[in-house]
Amino acid sequence: MDSKPSSENYTAPIPTELLKHLPDRVLKAYQRFATTGDVDAADEVVLAIIKDHVPAKRVAHIPANLTDSSTLVGDLGIDSVSIADALYVLEDVFDVNISNQDLAKLRTIGDLKVFLRSKLAKNSA
Repeated sequence: MDSKPSSENYTAPIPTELLKHLPDRVLKAYQRFATTGDVDAADEVVLAIIKDHVPAKRVAHIPANLTDSSTLVGDLGIDSVSIADALYVLEDVFDVNISNQDLAKLRTIGDLKVFLRSKLAKNSA
């Protein structure tokens, strides 16, 4: 008997400690990314992690639909320490490396998505 689970029954492990407090839809998006490589699902996880690092006093002012041009500092009010913390979480969740030089280039949600997609593509190659 093959010990490898079938793809329809397989559930990829979730970095539970890092994502357990996020909504179930985000956990499902992570599962979808982990099992299929769906980068749109990865984008959903990225947005959730970024929103999770918005200061409490700014949360009520976040637009419901963030755009790729939304800035991390200006539009979301995330300070440099919170951005760094969010990027550490992204590193662990997606098993990528984000250098300080990379960090300096990430100004918008779109920058972050494009950057992470390129890292994920390199990891899967």
